[in-house]
Amino acid sequence: MKINKSKKEKSEKEIQNEILEYLTKGGYLCWRNNNVGLYDVRLGTFRRKGKYQMLGVSDIFLIVGDGRFVAIEVKSKKGKISEYQQNFIDLINQNGGIAFVARNIEDVEKNLFLL
Repeated sequence: MKINKSKKEKSEKEIQNEILEYLTKGGYLCWRNNNVGLYDVRLGTFRRKGKYQMLGVSDIFLIVGDGRFVAIEVKSKKGKISEYQQNFIDLINQNGGIAFVARNIEDVEKNLFLL
């Protein structure tokens, strides 16, 4: 018997795109942060993290009306946050910004409504 999956789980990229579209339509200044490692073909390996680069940097950044910095770590329904990602979220929150994990647009709406 074949199991019918009516809804495919969205990938993190799909969720990121939905969130960015939602924020852009809402008039927010927002951008996606590309935090993928760089592969050095000449050396045949990924480049090491630079002195002033951070691990676990969130996927989406925005500035809200009062000038507050917001960082959104996007995860799929089953995605797990890494220790580095949690440390980055904690660092932003401890320094007056807002940072959170979003698995859908509703998570973004909920957290922005609290501002």
